[in-house]
Amino acid sequence: MATMKDVAKAAGVSIITVSRVINTPEKVKLETREKIMKYMKELDFKPNHAAKALVSNRTKVIHVYIPIRLEAANPFVMNVIAGISEELSKSYYSFLLRRDRDIPLKCDGIIAMGLDKTDDDWLASLMDIPIVLFGHTDLNIDWLDVDNKKGSYLMTDHIIKQGHQRIGFIGINENKRFATDRLHGFCEALHDHEIRVENKFMRFTANEENCGYEKTLDLLTKENVTALFCSSDVLALGAMRAARTLRRKVPEEISISGFDGLGIDLLSYPSLTTIEQPVYDAGKQLARMVLERIENPEGAVVQQMMKPSLVKRNSVSSINQSQLD
Repeated sequence: MATMKDVAKAAGVSIITVSRVINTPEKVKLETREKIMKYMKELDFKPNHAAKALVSNRTKVIHVYIPIRLEAANPFVMNVIAGISEELSKSYYSFLLRRDRDIPLKCDGIIAMGLDKTDDDWLASLMDIPIVLFGHTDLNIDWLDVDNKKGSYLMTDHIIKQGHQRIGFIGINENKRFATDRLHGFCEALHDHEIRVENKFMRFTANEENCGYEKTLDLLTKENVTALFCSSDVLALGAMRAARTLRRKVPEEISISGFDGLGIDLLSYPSLTTIEQPVYDAGKQLARMVLERIENPEGAVVQQMMKPSLVKRNSVSSINQSQLD
């Protein structure tokens, strides 16, 4: 069986460089890394990661905490986990999905997501373990988030530039920062365009299709809005169903938009204009951040916002004369 020394000799590098490719590949130049991996394959070299973990007193396991109230089959969760899994595997790490806050099993680090604003005390209790939050907090810990306020602003600005002034808002009634950020982005865009924020044009509900349907029915039967911004694509699907029930054509008589861009937006007709979150890439970045924190526990805290993008489709159009009357 080939050894690390055999690979180093064949590749013309030091044993230390081969070790780095195995343990911290991101610290080795791509060209050198690919050459060493080529000889590993040719020589059928198998790194003993189990032995390495024992020597370093590491488990090679990351706990991914997702509250039980957030379904694992949710497209948002699935995309994040897929990104985490792909990135961890590059460093021969696995992950354990946790649904409760008790952490009885040893791990090298934690990635947490789906938390409420009131969860900071729990996060603070874990700060002796390398931890990265998907979301943002005032705590001095590593976190990564999608800029929900910016995304909401982008969508509202786009709708206004189509000539709409009476814009309804279907918000998510949850004590989470992302829900508040999306509301703030909507209001800020209205303010910047000198449009009054009308509470009568707003409805808040659970993030479910039938709730979006019911709240949109209520709004459209009471208020004369020409466009609707929904805080999620799920709510937007409900809004579209409500528009059909009221025989309001989309987008000719009512423009409807959403937020998420995780596949649900492709189920609507007409196709849904939405804000796309880079959650798969976010999962990969979360994994890189927790691994870096494990390797460098005293390094500077990293707090990063990822930019979402506006996806223009067919559910939002310019206001027409009949809507102005």
